[in-house]
Parts: sequence; C-alpha cells; structure tokens
Amino acid sequence: MKAISQSLEATGVQSASRTLSRFSTPFERRTILVGLSVFIGYYLGAKIGFALTFQPHPVSVLWPPNSVLVAALLLTPPRIWWFILLAAFPAHWAAQLQSHVPPLMILCWFASNSCEALIGAGLTRYLAGGQIHFRSLRNVGIFCVCVVFIGPFLSSFLDAAFVVWNAWGEDSYLALIRVRLSSNVLAALIVVPLIITWVPDGILALRTAGRARWIEGCILLFGLLAISFVVFYQLKSGADSALLFLPLPFLIWAAVRFGALGASTAIAIVGFSAIWSASHGHGPFSGGTSEQNALSIQMFLIVLAIPILLLGSVIEERATRESELRESESRFRNVADAAPVAMWMSGTDKLCTFFNKWWLDFTGRTMEQELGSGWSAGVHPEDLAECLETYASSFDARKPFTMQYRLRDSSGQYRWISDRGVPRYNAHGTFSGYIGVCVDLTELLKREQSLRQFEERATLAAQTGHFGVWEMDMATQSIWMSDSARALFQFEPETPVAHELLQGRVHPEDRALREAAVKQAVETQGGYDIEYRAVLPDGTMRWIGARGRCVQDDAGKLTRLLGVSANITARKQAEEEAQLRREEINRLSHITLLGEMTASIAHELNQPLSGIIANASAGQRFIDRGNRDVDMLREILVDIAADGHRAHDVIHNVRNTIKKGETLRETTDLNFIVTKVAHMLQPEMAAYSCELETSLAKDLPSIEADPIQIHQVLINLVTNAREAMRDTPLARRKVQVATDRNGDESIAVSVRDHGPGIPDEIREQLFEQFFTTKEEGLGMGLAIVRSIVEGHGGKIEAGNVDGGGARFHFVLPVSNEIAK
Repeated sequence: MKAISQSLEATGVQSASRTLSRFSTPFERRTILVGLSVFIGYYLGAKIGFALTFQPHPVSVLWPPNSVLVAALLLTPPRIWWFILLAAFPAHWAAQLQSHVPPLMILCWFASNSCEALIGAGLTRYLAGGQIHFRSLRNVGIFCVCVVFIGPFLSSFLDAAFVVWNAWGEDSYLALIRVRLSSNVLAALIVVPLIITWVPDGILALRTAGRARWIEGCILLFGLLAISFVVFYQLKSGADSALLFLPLPFLIWAAVRFGALGASTAIAIVGFSAIWSASHGHGPFSGGTSEQNALSIQMFLIVLAIPILLLGSVIEERATRESELRESESRFRNVADAAPVAMWMSGTDKLCTFFNKWWLDFTGRTMEQELGSGWSAGVHPEDLAECLETYASSFDARKPFTMQYRLRDSSGQYRWISDRGVPRYNAHGTFSGYIGVCVDLTELLKREQSLRQFEERATLAAQTGHFGVWEMDMATQSIWMSDSARALFQFEPETPVAHELLQGRVHPEDRALREAAVKQAVETQGGYDIEYRAVLPDGTMRWIGARGRCVQDDAGKLTRLLGVSANITARKQAEEEAQLRREEINRLSHITLLGEMTASIAHELNQPLSGIIANASAGQRFIDRGNRDVDMLREILVDIAADGHRAHDVIHNVRNTIKKGETLRETTDLNFIVTKVAHMLQPEMAAYSCELETSLAKDLPSIEADPIQIHQVLINLVTNAREAMRDTPLARRKVQVATDRNGDESIAVSVRDHGPGIPDEIREQLFEQFFTTKEEGLGMGLAIVRSIVEGHGGKIEAGNVDGGGARFHFVLPVSNEIAK
C-alpha cells in the first residue's frame, strides 16, 4: 500500500507538471498550481492527522485536511472552488485507502469534509465581503463564528450520520459528533490562520524584514520552542496546571510584535508541540485515557488560541490604521505643498500647526516663524484686529468662516487675501482644530473694479437705448442681467436668474422658438436674432426683441452667451393695427366686388326673367278667357323654357367670368391640401396667439376635386374657428384639423376649436345665406362652404364637442378609379 501511495504521488506530480505546461495564460497556470498545492496539502494534512492519533485508539486530536480545504477556498475566488474540491478528492482517496476505509465511506467522508469547507468559507466570504484577512477584529470574529464553529458544527451531524449508516466503528451517534466537532474546531483554529497569514504575506514579510526584526523573530522562535519542550514534554501528568500557561508570554509577544502572522505561527508551534508530546505519552496531557487526553488538549488549545488570534488582529488593525494615518498625513502634506493656494492648520488651542509651501513662499518666512500666532505679524495693522476677532469667534462657535485681509508678501507689498477656514474632526468625531485655504484676490479685485466701471458704462448705454443687457455663463447656466433687463422681465434686484427661470417667463407657445435659437447659436458658435412673447408675473404680455452672441475663451471654448433684449410691444401692436386695417380694406374690396357682381347678375337676368313673367302672364290670361288653344299654350311654354335657359346661360357666363374658365377637377391628395393651408395660415394664427395643429391619417386615398375650392373651404373653416376663440385664454387657443378614412369610399375632414361652441338656437341656420353672428360678417362664408362641399358630392355637419368648442365635419368621396 505504501508503494502504491508513493507511485500515485510521483505519477500525480509528473502528470500535473505535463498538464501545467499545456496552459499558456497566467490565470490557467496559477489555477493548476493552486490545485496541485491543494492536492499535496490535503494529502500531507491527512498524514499529519494520522500521525497525531492517540494510540491504541484511533482518536485524532485534530484533522488538518478539512482546514487545508477551507483555507484554499478562502484564498481563491468562488468560480474555481469546483476545481479545488476536484483537486482534493484524489488526495482524500489515496490517504483513506491506506487506512483500509471502504470506498463508500471514503466518498461519504469527502462529502462531509466538503460541506464543512463550503459552509465555513461561503459564510465567511459573504459576511466579510470578499477574501478574508486577519487584519481586523471583525474579520477574526467572522472567521471564529463561521469557520471554527458553524462549519464543523453543521457538518458533524452529516459526518456522524455517514459513519452510522456505513456501520463504520462502534461509537454512538452523539459520541461521533463530539469527537469530530472538537477535532475540526481545533484544526480550524491552528491550521487555517497559519495558511491564511503565510500564503499571501509570509514570504514577503521575511524578505522585507530588517536585521533587528530577524533577530527578534529568531529569539522568539527559540524561546517558544524551548518553553514548549519543557512544558509539554518534560512535565508530568500530575504537574501544576498553572505551568501550562508558561508559553503565554511568548504567544502575547508574537501577537503584539508580529501581528496575526506571529500569532498564528506561535499558536501552531504550541499546538503541534502539545499534541505530538501527548500522542507519544509525554507531558501533562498523557495521564488519562486516549479520549480524555484528546479532549483535554483540545479544550486547552482552543481556549488559548482564540484570545491570541483576537489580540493579533487588534494589533494588526491598529498598526494598519497608524500606517494609513501616516500615509494620509504624508499625502496631505505633499498635496498641500503642491497646491496653488495657501493652506494652514491649527490645533484645539487656536495656534497654527502647519503652513504649506505656497504660504511660506508667499510670505518669505520659515515654518518656525509662522507657527503659533507668528503668522499675524504679516497681516496689515488695519486688518489685524478684525481678522483675529473673526477667527476667534468662529473657532469658539465651531463654524466655518471667510474673511478678507491684506497680507505682506515676500517683497514687502500688501496683497488682498481671501481666507476660508472650516473645523476639522478626527475619526471619532472629536474636534481637532481648523484647516484653511487662502487665495490671492488682488488681481481679481482689480479686474472686478474694471468690470464694474465697464458695467456702469454699458448700463448707461443700455438705458439710453431702452434695452436690457444680459450674460449667461454656459458652465453654470446662471444669468447676469442689467437693471433695465430685470425691469423688462420683472425680476427683483436680488433674485438669482438661471436659464430655466428666464425660460419660464417666455410665452409657452414661444419657448420652443427661443430654445431652438439658443441651441443653434451654441452649436454653431454664432448668434441669433428673434422675437417672442413674454408673460410677466403681473399677467401682462410683452413682445421681446432679443439678439445674442456666443463668446469664446482664448482656447476657443464657449464660455458665455451675451445678449440684449428690448420691449417691442408698441411696434408689434402697430403692426397688428396695420394688419387689421389691411383686412378691413380687403373686406370692403370684397363687398364692393360682391355689389358689382350682384348688379351685373341682376342686370343680365332682368331680360330673361321679364320674358318669363310676361309669357307666364299671357298664358294665364288665355286660360282665364277660356281659350283652350293647345298649340298657343305650347308655344308660350316653349318661350318660358327658352327664357329659363337664357337665365341659366347668364349665370353660367358670370360664373365663368369670375372663375376665368370652366371648373377643372383633378386627382388631389387631401393631406397635402391640409398641410399647405396650415402652412399658409400659420403666421396669421401666431399673430392671434392661436396654435394650429394637424392630425393626418396615413395612406389616405386621393379625391377628384378642385384644389382651389377645397382650399377655400378649409380657409373659411379655420378662420371661423380662430375667430370663435377671441375670448378663450391664450393657453387653450388651439385649432385642430384632422383627416381620416370614412369607410372605403369617402374621406372625412374635421376642424375643431376650443371656443364657446355653437348655441342650440342657431345651429340649424349656420349654413344659410346671409345668416351671421358677427357684426362685420355678410353671412356668405358657410353657405359657400356647403355649396362647394356638396358640389363635390360631399356633406358637411357642425356640432359641439365634449370639453368645450365646436367641430365642423365634412366628407368627400374618393377618386372614382380608386373606388373601383
């Protein structure tokens, strides 16, 4: 069996070496090396466990293989844990076969060992948030709870059940749990910390240690080995139990001076010394039975190891924090010296303890001269009293402060300094002094003075020209406005103005226009010139003429947007009045034309109508005299019909004269007509603060129509809708034109407004000629609309809409070719 084991080990190592050479990436090679290390460590751990068994009974004081497996899982990422378990299995199989364990029992024990490792390592990594290190009390506490107690405790039930199920041994179920639990707890306390501390950091610690450190470590190691030999090998079983704690000073020495690495190493030395001596019948733990000796040494080492591990973690944590503090202070001083501003620090006694290089170079004094209250010697005498008072009062109140004073520089000149200090606190929240930053304001104050003078001149020019000046910072979107600009938009003098706030004063219907103009100016690095409406807090509306221009810095980066705004309401009102006058002139022209056309029609129809009346009267007289001459009556009727045709020809000729020819029908896209009308009426709608919205159905079929007449229909309906909303609030003034399919043979068009709607008493008269509700109307518009729609084979209706407003709806047949 021993030869088989040696052959297996040699074959395994050679096979692993050949396998390792086939992997090219560092991760793959490292993973194979870890698996090989786990295989060797697990196998050697089993050998050590067998060697530390108390004879003649198979009682092992600690079982290292499980702890080797736990340590491997704690040191590796969870994604390769399956490989770690796979690497440990052949080592487990080989070690157990040498003890003549049945294959089924070998598999069961490996399952319980794997459960212990997975439970302990999984809980530990979850609670610790990743790979664990024995550098904090919290991590060691988590390790003791999860790896030392929970993992062995839970897996012991499974292990004992496997033993009973396989009838392996004669111990009871509870006895098996106790033996396995105490053995694995002790192994976890001794083996796992030893591996966790030495594998990542141990070799590096040996390489970087100085001579004094090496000498101290050798003395500690020699002393610990010597005292362990005396206590656990030379003492007899009946010796005083207090002598068992003679190694304790060396354990404390190792923990205090060498942290977790020293503590785990010292515990392992003491533990293995005690177990080896007792297993060979020496020392104070050899006086009872094997079970008693094993339990005694386990309890002793468990009680001894836990506080030493905790002490080592506390020392490690404290050393780490001190090192981090020193590094932090070093970084702070380096950063402070490299900072382009002056920095200082003071303690709780109000005396300064630090000045950075900028301060010392600025004042031309040494650190010793500035420390304490020496810095005040450079403050201008006129500013010193106020400076000290501000500093003292803020210090007592633990509040930040900002003050300005004149400080003498290295050339003897006084320069204006802005000094801002804030209280500082340590990690425990205790006040530890102040830290401050100083900035030279001399050049900035000069620039501010120059800017103030320029602003005064610009303000005077703006007031003379009756326009407001503003400037927007592109980084912060904040806007500076002159007094006249603030008055124009009714902003209070102290109100901070941002781009969003100014945009809120713009009329809702014009915000998109202004936003698009500013965006285009920014994108093109150019300017804009627009006119829009502003709704002020007092409810008034103003027309604003605005012009803006982008300003770049020396590097060509956009930094500011400069602009001027003027009140152009009076001009806009004059333009609207002129437009109204033009419309009135057009209306009068239409009335004149209508009168002329009416007179022409009356003149042309007078003769045929007179002939019709005369012939009709003659026929009536013939009948009254009893004349039954059928031929004569037929002749009269023929004359009447001829006069009727003449009247028809007159009307047809007048109509042709007005329309300059016969009406032509053509295949027409109704959506195109709606879009064209909307585009044509958009300026007029905007002038009346009315929005025109279209909703066009997709894939509408064409119609046979006169486009000019359909234009006339839509223009009449949209204009009427706009005029119906004269008293509607600005936000609700909207005309909606929509097209849709009305079955397979017609198309529907609707025009909806948000006005008061159509009164019920006049709804039936809407389309009658000369009926109107407008003082200036002729009552012909809707009559003409109906005439055109019906002339195209369609139908028109009108009604009110839920939510307010009226809707005119007409349908037109689709083209004959499409209908077929």
